[in-house]
Amino acid sequence: MKAILARAVVGAAVFCLANPAFADLIKVTGTQATGTGLGAVMTVVTVKDNTNNANRVVTESGCVTYKPSDVTRPFETCAAEMGLEGGDNTAGNAGNNTYFLSSIAGLANAGQLGFVVNVSEPGNGSATLTHLYMSLFRTDTSQLKLFAYTGADLIMADSGGTGQSGIQRFILDDLQAAEALGFCPVLSQCVVGGGVQFAAGSTQGDHESVYVGAFQRPPAELPEPFSLALVGVGLAGMSVLRRRAKQAAG
Repeated sequence: MKAILARAVVGAAVFCLANPAFADLIKVTGTQATGTGLGAVMTVVTVKDNTNNANRVVTESGCVTYKPSDVTRPFETCAAEMGLEGGDNTAGNAGNNTYFLSSIAGLANAGQLGFVVNVSEPGNGSATLTHLYMSLFRTDTSQLKLFAYTGADLIMADSGGTGQSGIQRFILDDLQAAEALGFCPVLSQCVVGGGVQFAAGSTQGDHESVYVGAFQRPPAELPEPFSLALVGVGLAGMSVLRRRAKQAAG
């Protein structure tokens, strides 16, 4: 998990004001609680390849961004830093939402946040995940923080229906969990959103979705937010190069 800052900074005060900063999401294994559809889980974004071309050689991509006037009806736009194409949101308000962290059941702090990616393809087919990011927006300061999956593309099997699977899980490691906790100390002042994209030609036109939840972390002593500043600066260059290489490859 690498922290990336908009510019190199020294000192926690400057670090906390960097806008935006982003860091890695990591994939973890293990069966999680299973939902029963879009309405039974806190769905952030739902996408479906909107082309009618039988060859379907375009990406499947979509995002949601906090709308100050109505948190439950977000903008369907992508953070420019993440490099997603967007445009394939579907399922309306049932499938595309941002949420105050205080509304997420079981969430004690922002470090417990996680995303579950749900693949639903005809004939139990697979889809190739290329991009995934989580956004945190502070309503009191208008600051944005981004957490993105920057690993290799992932071929994901069908999950058994839209909103069903809790297996394909992405969380923050201990360092970034502490950073999220420091960024969002008051859950009622932070909103979560995000985006997802699948490789061109890897989807067959059914719905893929991402939902947010609270995931208990193994016992560990999390670093104090103050100590994250210098760590983030030291790792910034490596993470920038990784993301640029991934975008260039795509």
